[in-house]
Amino acid sequence: MRESDILLLKAMAADNVKAFETIYNKYWEMLVRQAYAKLGDASEAEDLVQDIFLTIWNNRKSLAVQKNLKVYLLTAVKYKVYRVIYSRKVLCDIANLDESLVQTDVSKILEFEELYAKIEVAIDKLPEGQKETFKLSRYNHLSTKEIATKLEIAPQTVHNKIHLSLLFIRAEIKNYLFG
Repeated sequence: MRESDILLLKAMAADNVKAFETIYNKYWEMLVRQAYAKLGDASEAEDLVQDIFLTIWNNRKSLAVQKNLKVYLLTAVKYKVYRVIYSRKVLCDIANLDESLVQTDVSKILEFEELYAKIEVAIDKLPEGQKETFKLSRYNHLSTKEIATKLEIAPQTVHNKIHLSLLFIRAEIKNYLFG
């Protein structure tokens, strides 16, 4: 490592702000160019290098530069750029996932609404007695016994009407579901 860099690092470790400013001014432009070459965004490159220098200042007393300050700083830029690119990719993946979920949800809602409309049409085609029994069962959530009491018919008749209604509705929507 250059003698001047060693002296600057020692002075910086002793809280010498001028030593830090000298390192900053000496390497700032080169590091920003390096980050910009990878990121393609000048503002982001400057922020990234600023973060590196902030970290260096905050860790000045324990900073362990082994051989070459320039290589150390370029390596710091490289890894910081990797983190930024990875973050971009993750955010892009999340955005794509959100978009696909929204599209899926909308299409499922539309499919459900279409199916619901087909079921309503099928229910309207039921004979009046079956339709009433079916609606009391499925829409009003009444039990077979409650429907029988309300309509003054046998519970088995209620059961039969609901069963026939379900068979009819399934037949009506079968082509929609499997056709």
